[in-house]
Amino acid sequence: MSSYRTIEFNGIKLCINDEVYEPAEDTELLLSIVKIKKGEKVVEIGSGSGILSIISAKMGGKVYSIDINPFASLATLCSSKLNNLYIDVINCDMLTCLRNITFDVGIFNPPYLPFEEYDDWIKYSWSGGKSGSEVLVNFINIISAKRLYILYSSLSNEDEILEAIRKRKMVINRKIEKTFGFERLIALELNAEGSIS
Repeated sequence: MSSYRTIEFNGIKLCINDEVYEPAEDTELLLSIVKIKKGEKVVEIGSGSGILSIISAKMGGKVYSIDINPFASLATLCSSKLNNLYIDVINCDMLTCLRNITFDVGIFNPPYLPFEEYDDWIKYSWSGGKSGSEVLVNFINIISAKRLYILYSSLSNEDEILEAIRKRKMVINRKIEKTFGFERLIALELNAEGSIS
């Protein structure tokens, strides 16, 4: 098993190793729009180091962190302990391990690059399928939540993502874009039609 090291990101101590995605510009952009109300039931898919879950718990959310990568699940657990927070950490593929649970908030900084590389755990953190949008579209289609915070790249198939949002009758409440080199990152806050954030 790879050894973990401690880093600091936005003032939060985190555990990571070579098999865990290290928070970067995409994480920071998504963090900038996440708003959690005290007592809200939150699920983060693809928790990685646990940074989004930790911030959500600090805001008062009851947080479930899920990652397919066992190293990431252990990193999230380690990070939550480093920050003296309780987070339910689950190692599974998306929501396959949960049945009939509705959340107030769903958070996903998905793999969004148009690659299909799954021979190492770390590669799950960037392999978004052929169009770069398959993993995110799957999340949008299966999550049951009043509000979502998601992120995607200009390298992804934006039309597929927006169509999935429309089909689920979600409304874009907030949108922030930032360009990094040749890539534009887009963070969205989505509300279920008729929900008030």
